[in-house]
Amino acid sequence: MSYLMTQRPLAMGTHLSLKNRLYFAPMGIDLATADGSLSEEMLTFYKHIIDGGCSMVVLGNSSIAPSTRLHARGLCLHTADNVARLAPLVEYGQQRDCPVVVQLQHYGAQGGTQISGQPLFCPSRSALAGAAGVDSLVEMSVADIDRVCEQFAQAARRAQQAGAKMVQLQASNGYLLSSFLSPHTNHRRDAYGASPLRRARFLLEVIERIHQVTGGALDVSVRLGIDDCLGEAGQRPELLEHVVPALGEAGAAAIMCSITLKETFRYMLCANPEIQRQFVEGVSLIKSLTALPVGYAGFIGSLQEAETQLQQGHCDLIGMSRALFADNELISKSLAGREDQVNQCRFDGNCFRDKSNPQLDRVYCCVNERYKRPAHIHYRSQ
Repeated sequence: MSYLMTQRPLAMGTHLSLKNRLYFAPMGIDLATADGSLSEEMLTFYKHIIDGGCSMVVLGNSSIAPSTRLHARGLCLHTADNVARLAPLVEYGQQRDCPVVVQLQHYGAQGGTQISGQPLFCPSRSALAGAAGVDSLVEMSVADIDRVCEQFAQAARRAQQAGAKMVQLQASNGYLLSSFLSPHTNHRRDAYGASPLRRARFLLEVIERIHQVTGGALDVSVRLGIDDCLGEAGQRPELLEHVVPALGEAGAAAIMCSITLKETFRYMLCANPEIQRQFVEGVSLIKSLTALPVGYAGFIGSLQEAETQLQQGHCDLIGMSRALFADNELISKSLAGREDQVNQCRFDGNCFRDKSNPQLDRVYCCVNERYKRPAHIHYRSQ
């Protein structure tokens, strides 16, 4: 099969020129050292991904400050040591024409207090009334918002010091920036709530602050939550009609779409045809609102599927995480006409379940021998 669309280059932002339209989407593999630095194990993992032929790697969930942590082995971007350990991976990607993009994360109300020892920030405590752990939540003041904006900016500066040309803001899946964007979790009546554009003010200010701190030398992309999968109660693509153009005006270089949050994450464990259709329609709507490159990741398991999505004009680039986790050489094998040798991801969601399994210290795979799950770990089929 010909993969003309997937192999077209793409200019993205001021500093990136992608060799094809396929990128490794952020995946929290949680293999960092105790201080949140990139470990040798993590470096080796991403080298395998880079060598497989994708055009860009997005590192998942780099905590921007010690006050927001979730997993003990989660990646952090707090210190000079974190920067020094990250730099070799960024350089490795540059040498192989596969830029490494650092995703900046503030977990917000979905974080954990056990590691940070700090309360959890949210836009509105009233929106989470009755939820587990509500006593540890703090509704952010304007001063808090400004402080976190600066934390994002300083983390971006550290990514730049490590050699990165782009960062990605995690504004999806119910984490802090996403929680401000959604009417489900943002009940504020001040300048940071009450309308889609005002709910986006925090995110827009973060983009602008990063450009100020880095002198415009670092591109900023956004992983944008476009659908909470809660119907009328949550974020929906149509609510972003004015937000998406505003992201471009603020200086965003690209938008990568995502769906679901903690309450609806079950839809991302195993493929649901109706949710997939809804997702692709939402991505298409976002693409119609902007000239920025628009991408998404979700249950794309082969180059043929990616080619179809690109040919149909739904997006400009395709992200894969689980599929490339299952076979780091999926792209190179497919381009060589060896699709029959690809280890196909089962999309059963077990790698996500590993993250919360107390018996495990990392994320494993069902089919890739490099990361094979221990034989004694079994999950019920959904």
